[in-house]
Amino acid sequence: MRNVKYLLLFFVIFFFSTTPLHAKANTLESKRAIVFFQHEVNRALLEENTEEINFIFDELPAAVVDVTDAQKSLLAYQPDIQMIQDDQPIEKSGQVIPWGYKMVGADRRVPSTLSGKGIKIGIIDSGVDTKHPDLQIAGGACMMRILDLRGCSNSYNDDAGHGTHVAGVIGAKNNSIGVVGIAPQAQLYSIKVLDKNGIGTISTVMAGIEWGIQQKLDILNISITASDYDEALERMIKRAYDSGLIIVAAAGNEGPPWSGEQSSVQYPAKFNEVIAVSSIDKDKRLGDLSSTGSEVELAAPGENIYSTVPASINASGYGVMSGTSMATPYVTGLVALYKEKYPEMTNRQIRTLLQKNTIDLGAKGRDNYYGYGLAQIDKQPINGDVSVPYTTDGTGKITFNTSQLTAKYTSFDVYRAGKRIASQVTANEMTDYATKGTIEYHFYPSGNPSDEPNFVSIEVNNPGPAFKDLSLSHWYNRYMTYLYHEQVLQGYPDRTIQPTKLLTRGEAAILVGRAIGVDTSNATTKFTDIQSTVSAPYVAALADKKIISGYSDGTFRPNEQVTRAQMAILIAKAYEVTPQTSGPFKDVTKNVTGNEFINALATHNIVSGYLDGTFRPYGKIDRASFSVFLAKAENKELR
Repeated sequence: MRNVKYLLLFFVIFFFSTTPLHAKANTLESKRAIVFFQHEVNRALLEENTEEINFIFDELPAAVVDVTDAQKSLLAYQPDIQMIQDDQPIEKSGQVIPWGYKMVGADRRVPSTLSGKGIKIGIIDSGVDTKHPDLQIAGGACMMRILDLRGCSNSYNDDAGHGTHVAGVIGAKNNSIGVVGIAPQAQLYSIKVLDKNGIGTISTVMAGIEWGIQQKLDILNISITASDYDEALERMIKRAYDSGLIIVAAAGNEGPPWSGEQSSVQYPAKFNEVIAVSSIDKDKRLGDLSSTGSEVELAAPGENIYSTVPASINASGYGVMSGTSMATPYVTGLVALYKEKYPEMTNRQIRTLLQKNTIDLGAKGRDNYYGYGLAQIDKQPINGDVSVPYTTDGTGKITFNTSQLTAKYTSFDVYRAGKRIASQVTANEMTDYATKGTIEYHFYPSGNPSDEPNFVSIEVNNPGPAFKDLSLSHWYNRYMTYLYHEQVLQGYPDRTIQPTKLLTRGEAAILVGRAIGVDTSNATTKFTDIQSTVSAPYVAALADKKIISGYSDGTFRPNEQVTRAQMAILIAKAYEVTPQTSGPFKDVTKNVTGNEFINALATHNIVSGYLDGTFRPYGKIDRASFSVFLAKAENKELR
């Protein structure tokens, strides 16, 4: 920055030789700005031409910096720079708070067990009181360091009250105190982008949205507004929407538009990707200050809403607010219930269903005041006249009788805890495997003749088995349980199964030998280092079948850890999978030993790689990953 600063000093002295003193003060004063680059952020350029780099975004080629007017002018001429804009202030959307639980139909939810469980909601606001007894906060982040290095001294806690009030409308716990939220079991994340005065900037909001993208949240509630269009904010909103997030925002508290204007809806609610919410009172009349315009999509209760507030603001922990800021979390809570009910739906599909289920208010059809109408719960029955009985055997196997589904629909998809585990199923019976606990399943008719969403929901109370270190939430649970059920994989005396333990060659031989049922009764080992090991008969039997081999020195090295490539070779040979010369992984070249086996297993959906397109053939493999690949090789229904 040194050489450029000397050049800037010359430029400033020359310029101000003919400029009034007050103009000089404004030009030398640094201001916060958002700088966009053509391709990627050039940090060196910013270090040389700015006063301070405050924040660099990951999702967009942009950075938040402090610059003087002169520095900004010089940066504007750099070919790497696409755009520079001042960081604009934003603030909470007026005073607004809840009574509308019944008005949105939350007391008539279908099924009655819907609670927002498992749905991740980011509250972009002034933070949330993490110690409030009526709220359960799953996590969060503070973005105020962009404005002040000391801006997050209290982490993402709420020092203004607004965010806590919003959080209560969405997810206050269903307990014996205070209020109950629309989605009381949703996972709430506090994303602090406003200070104690309810003031933030475009950059803090952008950083909050980016955090939500990176944390793979499901919904963002934005009960804050900015009056002017901002391209940087729009870009981040588009990025979030394209990633699958559902974004709900306050229309604003500006009242009807001024003469000659068509809309008073504020940003970011004004963007196409956002569900803009207006506010109504107990009589379903539009709030006096609610913004209006063609961008309004839904209306929700927002006047005199009772909800949670920090005890530092009101000793009781509760208070009343009004405005579109309070209407917005009603819609967000409903979206959480929709997402829980229809986990396979995209953000666009849920948005369409919300529009369809409204109670029309005002002029017929969509209007500038209520949008499509009053947001409502989805009342579509799920099970109807179709049931899916199930049985459990106590050792991990769950068997579903799906004959009623197949009789009524062409085929169905199956979701376990919101994740699809089978698609286009046509069989009258289906099995799954799980450890002890309660598992939620959804069966969606993929050949549903009706345009209405429909599914069968089941909670399975599985009696066992139970392992201390194998939770139902682990992605490999069903695969390890399957191998345990088939007596391939065993637990340890302390009731653990040690999924993260790296696998050895001897252990791999035992697991594969058990899985394919090799005869070990007459097996005689050829290797000098496994005579007295537990794996010896399995190693010998697999060697006889030419499934495994040892080293040139006559050893097998049973305690040596297995690589992912060795795993692929072993499983492919055991299951006689035809080798393939090409495959999907960019790091599995012809020079990789076993490449043809890795490619073959990938073709049959037995193995998978990493998000970056690699397989990492020389990486070590743990018991969980090996179990997944072995279970898929053994049972096609698990692929």
